[in-house]
Amino acid sequence: MKRILIYSTGIVVGLPSLALIGLLFFLQFTEYNPALIEPVTAKGKGRPLPADKTEFSFLTWNVGYAGLGSGMDYFFDGGGTVRSGKAEMEKYFQGISRELKSSDTLDFMYIQEIDRDCKRTYRQDQQSGIEAALPEYCSAFALNYVVKFIPVPFSEPIGKVNAGLCTFSRYPPENSERHAYDAYFCWPKRLLWLKRCFICSAFTVCGGKQLILVNLHNSAYDETGELRRKELDILQTYLQREYQKGNYIIIGGDWNMNPKEFNQKKINSGDKTFSIQYSLDDNFMPGWKAVYDPLLPTNRNLDAPYQKGKTGTTIIDFFVISPNVEVLTCFTADRGFANSDHNPVFAKFRLQTGNQKGNSSF
Repeated sequence: MKRILIYSTGIVVGLPSLALIGLLFFLQFTEYNPALIEPVTAKGKGRPLPADKTEFSFLTWNVGYAGLGSGMDYFFDGGGTVRSGKAEMEKYFQGISRELKSSDTLDFMYIQEIDRDCKRTYRQDQQSGIEAALPEYCSAFALNYVVKFIPVPFSEPIGKVNAGLCTFSRYPPENSERHAYDAYFCWPKRLLWLKRCFICSAFTVCGGKQLILVNLHNSAYDETGELRRKELDILQTYLQREYQKGNYIIIGGDWNMNPKEFNQKKINSGDKTFSIQYSLDDNFMPGWKAVYDPLLPTNRNLDAPYQKGKTGTTIIDFFVISPNVEVLTCFTADRGFANSDHNPVFAKFRLQTGNQKGNSSF
């Protein structure tokens, strides 16, 4: 009997270890390993880009997979909730769809955190849902978060994640590409984490040059700042190469860092504000302009449901433009973080040419 008890105890103690080893093997075998550069097929027809058009309107918005609206907190950020209820998620997604539909005169939209067949959003195909709300647009989607099973928290695992970012355009791009940052957390953490990237879409504009659009979602939860630095180095190499060709470049998205010359005291929305330790500085693309609304926050903390004046907020969603692009306007829409933990940012830009007359749709 004593031997049986010892043997049984060994099995009980050993089972969790075997399960962990099995999970690591499974995650390693199914790990998402994209190439450094992959073509992205744009869906939809769009409309021809007018040859004389020099003014373009934009939106950038991290929609938080319709799971991080104002009523949500999140366990990984100090809250206690893993995912929103299904009805709540559907309400957030309907709000996001309405917002995008109401903005369907814009030329381009940079959208981040779109779920497709994820447990956390009840297997909803949000990409198809947004495409249905924007039937006149082309869409170029790239995955950046593909994990077959995330086992945390153990009481309610996140499970399968299949998500990414998408550039919507009223005009068909000549080509679109997914560019990997190739800067990951160390093993085994990288098996459960995002494989960050940016989407590049090219359009021929006036004078035969190209307008290069870059939609990005850079790293968070990077305590040392090492991933942020590597990502910016990779991005900068690409931007310098394209700008040397004489192209126009407009980058936008969720940078997960504050923009150049950010000052939290300028935010006048009545929100509590904070700064991020690692910010975009003048060493990144000298002479290029960071474009944002300094008066309103674009992102909030998720340690508790949103409460104005109590929840910490900051600015991490913005544009950066090459020196041959002029900013005409930029503003953040204060939506009270109703449907996402980010507010949408709108902007209009003009390409600097010999003839500054352009068509505006903003």
